[in-house]
Amino acid sequence: MRLLPPRARRSAVGLVVLSVVVVAVGAALYHGERRAGRLDDAVDDWLFTIFGRDRALLYQLLHVADLPVVVAVLAAVVAGALMRGRPDIAALAAIGPVAAIGLTEVVLKPLVQRRYNFFLSYPSGHTVGTVSECAVLGVILLGATGLTLALRVAMGVLLLAVSGLVMLALIVDDFHYFTDTVAGAALSVGVVALTALAVDAVTRRRMVAATAV
Repeated sequence: MRLLPPRARRSAVGLVVLSVVVVAVGAALYHGERRAGRLDDAVDDWLFTIFGRDRALLYQLLHVADLPVVVAVLAAVVAGALMRGRPDIAALAAIGPVAAIGLTEVVLKPLVQRRYNFFLSYPSGHTVGTVSECAVLGVILLGATGLTLALRVAMGVLLLAVSGLVMLALIVDDFHYFTDTVAGAALSVGVVALTALAVDAVTRRRMVAATAV
């Protein structure tokens, strides 16, 4: 068993490359900035106009992005994967989000030094936690057996909706610029895709080694 079907591997590589480009361009444009860029001004104002009255509700929805919630979901995925004899899924859930969060908090935020209300904001840590979690679940969906296409699509749309609502809430409730959340989403998808490719490569080597023996 592998995490990524053969038809999805090239797309995964493309996502990794796109992730690097998006995060790098944003880091170069907003390095050391303490104000919104033109794109942020346009998108943030538009979102405030449409969803400003729903700020209280959106703030409550942000709790799904709290670190304890993300950790609990991923821990459940790891436990379930190990019980089913799928160490590859367990490795993906344990390594991908941790790598994305660590890269955000330890490397990129101090390096880019972009600030929103005096806090380092690029990329958005809450976005990274939620989107990396949803990306892991999305990879699991790709390889899940026994699910109809309609159910896979519905679950995929749900994961996208959760990610989008968290990003929206972070903007409307004055925690992040639009481009902070875009960078967080790109980073999360790229790191999880790269982790899936790496785990599959290790699995493939072990299968070859076992066959040779």
